[in-house]
Amino acid sequence: MPVASEFFGYTRDGQAVLRYTLTNANGMEVRILSYGAALQSVLVPDRAGQPVDVLLGYDTLREYELRDGFFGALVGRVANRLRRAQFQIDGVTYRLWPNEGQNHLHGSFSFRVFDGVMGENSLTFSFLSPDGEEGFPGNLHVTYRYDLTNDNRLTLDYAATTDRATILNLTNHAYWNLAGHGSGDALDTVLRMNASYYTEADAENLLTGNVFPVEGTPFDFRTPKPLGQDIGADHPMLRYALGYDLNMVTDEPSMERPAATAYSPKTGIVMDYYTTQPGTQLYSGNYISVQPPRKGKGGVIYENRHGFCLESQHCPCATDFPQFHTTVLRPGEIYHQSAAYQFSVKKE
Repeated sequence: MPVASEFFGYTRDGQAVLRYTLTNANGMEVRILSYGAALQSVLVPDRAGQPVDVLLGYDTLREYELRDGFFGALVGRVANRLRRAQFQIDGVTYRLWPNEGQNHLHGSFSFRVFDGVMGENSLTFSFLSPDGEEGFPGNLHVTYRYDLTNDNRLTLDYAATTDRATILNLTNHAYWNLAGHGSGDALDTVLRMNASYYTEADAENLLTGNVFPVEGTPFDFRTPKPLGQDIGADHPMLRYALGYDLNMVTDEPSMERPAATAYSPKTGIVMDYYTTQPGTQLYSGNYISVQPPRKGKGGVIYENRHGFCLESQHCPCATDFPQFHTTVLRPGEIYHQSAAYQFSVKKE
């Protein structure tokens, strides 16, 4: 089906922002902003056939600029944290913008305005991140595409090339609540993850280099369980982050086999999540609440744990630990990763 577009607002520096709408034959609707290439809303039918918006977001551009939180946005150049806002390639140290204490978090793509090209139920953003932006080397050419199919599958496709060796780890920072974005906390979400290992992190949520089995820990979601069942367990990583905020190692990254499945007992909505990347950051929205209160769509106040994230990624701080999959991209190479969220209903 054709993609619709409309004016959404002007940024503080006067750039026009558009909102695009993708729809399919099953009543699913996805709205995407040119600001941060961000998902603003995802409406899917519940078990009664009524549309439910399962994505946290804002009603106005000004709220995206002032309250941010990376809601639904493209994240890059590098998702997650880089220790002391620096990294090395081939013995050369590159120093970055330290935007979370002494560390670098997520980057600035989430706050840029992109030009979208509409296709047949697809939307593509192509842009240049210039050499030296935020301290990263290389002119990086990025293509980021959304596709919506009639089987309620939303695919996110990332591609990039560079003219200098750099690092790259792109993701999307959508916050999901399958009972509806304004329904309260998401702790009753039943979650299963095909992840037998997790990467250990310290009090700053920086990797230690250790990889441990999930068996016998609160991080074992191989058998479905509510997100909130073990969130209060006595584990240092849960204490550090006030809940789940860790990299889960996907057993078999694939666009055919779900890396995770989430289900809301309230609405019956099921979300299967797929990724080609070796890891997924499971985040239970532990820091959603801010002062003044974070007001979301429809005037709803979003509190901590009102949404959860499944962020496809390579291991954070991968350049610090050669045992992890590399995030280095070199001239002549093509970066290509994909993720997808597919929705269905469980009848009861």
